[in-house]
Amino acid sequence: MLLALGIVVLIGVASIAFWSWRSLSARRDAPAPPARQLAWTDWDEDEAPEYWRIVGTAVVDVDIPAGEIWYSPLDRFGRAGRAAGTITYQMMVDGIARERADLRSLQPSGWGHNAEVDIELSGGRSYHGYLFNRSHLVAKSLGGADSLENLVCATRTQNVGANDGNGGMAYAEGLARDWLFSHPDGTVFYSAQPVYESFEPVCRSVIVDIRSSDGALDLEIEVHNAARGWHLDYVTGDFKPA
Repeated sequence: MLLALGIVVLIGVASIAFWSWRSLSARRDAPAPPARQLAWTDWDEDEAPEYWRIVGTAVVDVDIPAGEIWYSPLDRFGRAGRAAGTITYQMMVDGIARERADLRSLQPSGWGHNAEVDIELSGGRSYHGYLFNRSHLVAKSLGGADSLENLVCATRTQNVGANDGNGGMAYAEGLARDWLFSHPDGTVFYSAQPVYESFEPVCRSVIVDIRSSDGALDLEIEVHNAARGWHLDYVTGDFKPA
């Protein structure tokens, strides 16, 4: 009897571990969210000092079960496509608690030209560090996978702005997290579509759609892949002072 109980417990633990691992990687058996044909706009510092601008209300064009994130397969140029999911409070809690993965072996399209730079930030501050980040489409803190299907080559400012939660993708992610913390029984539809020009490997922008289950949070946001004082070559991934 004890042996049988032990086997059941081991199977249960193995099952939990398996599905936990599945949740951390891009599920290749899940449907790909439909790609959206979107346009990007040039970064205008006056309009978007924190590298994001409000486009309008969210577009929710796919029904994804709560607790799941769907990823597009890499295209023929090796580029990540749209990632979208219905994010739950538990996904967020688990994502925040999850140990940060070592992403150094992952090279999103356009990766390979990087160096430490200085970027002037708002308020007279500056950032010194690597220009490019491996930027998640769906953040780890929202349950996003650490995989190429969920990563783009993007500037530090596109990724986290001034690293204060008010800029770049961090702004959109913070909106979703704040709502889930206040509404643990609700869900947030979250979609991130990188926008490329022609065959360029580095995206120009990421369009983020966020809608909470009560409709109180309902935004489409363009996050610009740019950095003050630097000119990016989206074809090669090179950069130089502007």
